Amino acid sequence: MSLCINPGCPRPDHPDNGEALSCQACGTTLRLQDRYRVMRLLSTESGFGVVYEAYERSQPKILKVLRSDRANVPKVLSLFQHEAAVLSRLRHLGVPFVDDQGYFIVTPGDGGEPLHCIVMEKIEGLNLKQWMRQQGNHPIREDLARRWLTELTEILQQVHENSYFHRDIKPDNIMIRNSGELALVDFGAAREMTQTYLAQVSQGDGGVTAISSVGYTPPEQEYGQAVPQSDFYALGRTFIYLLTGKQPTDKDLYDSLRNRFEWRSHAGHISESLADLLDSMIALRVVDRPGTAAEILERLRQPYDGPDAPAASRGQPPLPRTTLNPGKATLTPDFVTRLQSAIGDVPAGKRRRSLGRWLATGLLLAAAGFAVHRADLPSLFSETPAPPSQREAVRRPVQLQRTLSNRTASINELVVFVDGRRMLSAGADKSIRLWDLSNGDLLRAWIDQSSFVNALLLSPDETEFYSANADGSLQAWGLSDGALLWRRPEAHAGPINTIGRTPDGRLLVTGDAGGDLQVWEAETGSSLKSFQAHSGAVNSVVVTSDGQRIISGGTDRQIKVWELATGELIHRLEGHKSFVNSLAISLDGRFLFSASADGSVLKWQTDAGKPLKELIGHTSYVNDIVFSRDGQTLFSGGADKTVRSWNVSTGEPQEVLTGFDMVVDSLVISSSGQIVTANRIGPAIKVWLPER
Repeated sequence: MSLCINPGCPRPDHPDNGEALSCQACGTTLRLQDRYRVMRLLSTESGFGVVYEAYERSQPKILKVLRSDRANVPKVLSLFQHEAAVLSRLRHLGVPFVDDQGYFIVTPGDGGEPLHCIVMEKIEGLNLKQWMRQQGNHPIREDLARRWLTELTEILQQVHENSYFHRDIKPDNIMIRNSGELALVDFGAAREMTQTYLAQVSQGDGGVTAISSVGYTPPEQEYGQAVPQSDFYALGRTFIYLLTGKQPTDKDLYDSLRNRFEWRSHAGHISESLADLLDSMIALRVVDRPGTAAEILERLRQPYDGPDAPAASRGQPPLPRTTLNPGKATLTPDFVTRLQSAIGDVPAGKRRRSLGRWLATGLLLAAAGFAVHRADLPSLFSETPAPPSQREAVRRPVQLQRTLSNRTASINELVVFVDGRRMLSAGADKSIRLWDLSNGDLLRAWIDQSSFVNALLLSPDETEFYSANADGSLQAWGLSDGALLWRRPEAHAGPINTIGRTPDGRLLVTGDAGGDLQVWEAETGSSLKSFQAHSGAVNSVVVTSDGQRIISGGTDRQIKVWELATGELIHRLEGHKSFVNSLAISLDGRFLFSASADGSVLKWQTDAGKPLKELIGHTSYVNDIVFSRDGQTLFSGGADKTVRSWNVSTGEPQEVLTGFDMVVDSLVISSSGQIVTANRIGPAIKVWLPER
């Protein structure tokens, strides 16, 4: 179905619109700019516009259409056009992408008023206000606040360096992508820093438009005299809300009779240094605030003390938080035996999590050199985990070998075969493709899927594979002839994010964006059970090597261990401070590794309650982890555009591979040592080789 955007159309959802070029009810074009088709209405309550979801081929976009009654107001129209101009100049992952033709005008077929439109990148996720509501409006921890504040300040630094400032920062205008990254949106109020503008501000010229959001707008902006430091005030007020769980206008924070804003007593869990920084950011006088984003970042880099401070700041290892399922808090010898019985010799979970390897002799020798015996590991229930690694990793650049073609949208999944030479890819162009990594040839393509393909999984014998889509459908395919074996069009009510399987391949486990897990019979696609697993999206799922337990990780920051047969919760593993993006079980079944948007990789005893070690090194979100073919090395890829390797037995860092020109969302390692990366931002699948 294609929707008509003409507000005067008597039937914008006319059933014959389909693939028609113009609306069958009013004649308005349905193929906007000869590129976009509108599929559904998202909101009629967004500022001055109506918001739709549109598609360029299979790529989702946000379409904002200015209301006709507002288009006749010059200042409103100017702000709307200005948003497109600002975003088309900014090139940063923290702001929605708009190309140079992102603003355009559509003339309705019935002769109505011209419609002003902006098409921009669709950022999947919640804004911070929605996220706080979802979390029960509980104050966030200081370590998360510092991470987010650093990220947003870096975005503002880029915005300010491009001679703009935002003027409307508030929780509603900050998005959390599904990957955990933050993005600053709604640049309709952004202002360019020109000499003319600064002169108007200094002279108190009334020609400057005032933008106001109660509780977040600084005093000077209320008088139409905003400056770059006005963004710092709004950002400071935003983080006071996040750290207290109270709106800036809450009577507990603001005393209207005395005109006093007192918030520190409601955030007693944070360090004095962070409180001082936020107070300086919300100073009433501009001259008392930090002068630049760089000043804020410098203060955030300083060590601090407090319950949430990392080991690097306090000088001691962090103590993990562990919560056991009620009724299972007593760890009897029988329970320990049952936990240890999960250890086996067969790989579990996604095949791509445990395949591929480095053949470079030096790397393998290094892995062997750091191997340890089981007796050297911390006890299964030791009170204190091993301290973070202090060993320095060797930095090694990579060179681009080739870019795989024939992709027209972002990539959601890469899966490598046992031989390390073939690879499946899937993404938002509704296709699945089979590649020969040795030469980059495309071997087969499954096109025109029902929706974006989010997840792939190979059967144990690699004669079949399974695909899961954003429309909730689940499929099984034959590899030899490409035939569809079975399909469940409504397997889940919403997007399926991940697929796992039992080692024997008889059962599949799927996790979705609503937090549900489902178990399926792999041969027939018959549903066996379904249960609510997480309060947020399920990002990754694996199965223990005995096929008895499911381990899932999600956006609620938790890792959970479930009895597969009953769906009973056994463990709740807590240690990450942000979304859990990826899970992997070592080839010998002994260790679970988890990667998070908090920038860390944690090593756990499989099915036990405490992390053994924190693998520290990434400076941003860790999005994917995979094992080498021999199982001795773990590779992690992240938003800091690096791939890091770790010794599985010791957790020690080995190498930091640099030179990638892309955020790494998906990662595989071929049998010849190739590193293949892809992400959800662009269509490129790139094959790299480390320099020798």
